[in-house]
Parts: sequence; structure tokens; C-alpha cells
Amino acid sequence: MSWLERPARSGTDVDERVSPTQPLPAGRPPSAEGVQLVGAPTDPYGDRAPIRPVERPPRVVPRTVWFFVVVGVLIVTSALAADLVMGGLANLNPFKNGLITQRTVDRSGPAVLKAVTDLGTLQSASGYYEIVIDVEKSVDNVPSLVAGRRTLFVAAGTVDAAVDMRGLGSGDVTVNQARTAATIRLPKPQLSPPRLDLTRSHVYSQERGLIDRVYDAVNGSPADQQQQLYTLAERRLTQAAQANDELTKRAEANTRTTLQSLLHPLGFTDVTVEFAG
Repeated sequence: MSWLERPARSGTDVDERVSPTQPLPAGRPPSAEGVQLVGAPTDPYGDRAPIRPVERPPRVVPRTVWFFVVVGVLIVTSALAADLVMGGLANLNPFKNGLITQRTVDRSGPAVLKAVTDLGTLQSASGYYEIVIDVEKSVDNVPSLVAGRRTLFVAAGTVDAAVDMRGLGSGDVTVNQARTAATIRLPKPQLSPPRLDLTRSHVYSQERGLIDRVYDAVNGSPADQQQQLYTLAERRLTQAAQANDELTKRAEANTRTTLQSLLHPLGFTDVTVEFAG
């Protein structure tokens, strides 16, 4: 009996023959028909394991971040809505659209002279200045869209330089015997307080937060805000005039020219004007 022939276990002779495996031709990949590949689907030889991507858990955004995002969106939306409402109310103003006209009647009384002041000064030069005042009032930890105020104010004014003639003594003016030469000693020119030109000074722009807009709509603009701008503008004009001595030097030259022109017709051909340090 051949080794390929085995007796059946049930007692019946069954010829079980196993066909030997035929070798594959060289250089030819095995066929996928009837064969279960172990490797990757794209690998016909099945000599590599399938590559599976590593799955990462989805990133969860903290609830606090969503809370601040929602609050920020609500604040911006409320500010824009309030701005639109305020603009619509302003357009509905009958005084602005000309539906209702206004008339101004001046019932002021005559001016009364209360006092007269002797100056005794010789105003020799005047400087005109312009400066932009940038004032911002903010609230800590609150966006400027909600609360705060920023004002750009264009200030225009003049600063004068004058010589005080009231302290001029007898020893400050000397004349020679021929009365042809004179020497005058004067104090140094002083700068006067600035005078703000209200016709040229104006508010260029003003940015206000939502709370400030509502407050101004109900109570009107703060009474002291305009006065604070004027005071700050005068201080800045004084600082600008004191930044250099150009104005005082011009005042000295003009004073010297004025006195010489007054004394020359009187026969003084040599007039010297000196200024104390």
C-alpha cells in the first residue's frame, strides 16, 4: 500500500490522494485567486503588516474659553446695536431735520465797567501757536468700546512778550552833556499768560464708549470737560512759548527799535538799549 493511500475511519475504503503543490514560475507573483493574503492589500506578496493610523482623541475646548467668547460677542453686538439706535434717534430729531425751527433772542443788558488797570508795559512781540491736545480717559480692565472717552482738541492761541516799564528809575536812563547820546536799561521781556482763540480752537474728534454715550444722551456732556480742555491747552501753549527764547529775543529787538525811533526826532543820534539779565 502506498503512503498516499489511507484507510477510512468509517470502515469503508476511500482513496484519499493529495495533489502535491506545483512550484510557481520564476519572476511571476502568486495569483490572488483562492488565496487569502496576510499582508497589506496593496502588497501581493503579503510580506508586510498593514499600517494603521494612530487615532488621537479629539481636543476639547475648555468651557471658560467659550464663556469669554460668548461674553465678547454679546458686548460687541450690544455696542453696535446701541450705536445704531443712537444714530437713528439723532436722525429723528425734528430740530435737526428742520421740521421745527429755533429762534435765539439776545436779552443781555449793557456792559458795566468795574475796574481799570494801569499796565505800564510795552508789548513788543506776540507769538501764535497751534497744538493738538490728545486726552484719553479709560477704565481699568474695561474695553474702550464699553467705557472710556478720548478727545482730540485743536488749540490755537497767542502768547505776548512785553517789557515792564513801571520799574524804570532815574538811574536807568543816562544822557550825555551834549544830549546826543542816551543809554536806557530795561528789564528782560516777560511772557504774558496765553490767550486762547475760541474761534479757531475746536474739538477735532471724540471717541466714547457705550456707557459714556448713554450718560451724555441722558445728562448731557460733562460741564467741566470743556473747561479742562481749555486749561490744558493754555498750559501747553505756555510750555511751547517757554521752550525757546525766540519770542523774547524778538521782543528785545522790537523794543530797541521802538525807543530809537522815539528818541531820534528829539536829537539823540546814539541810543543804546540794554536789557538786564
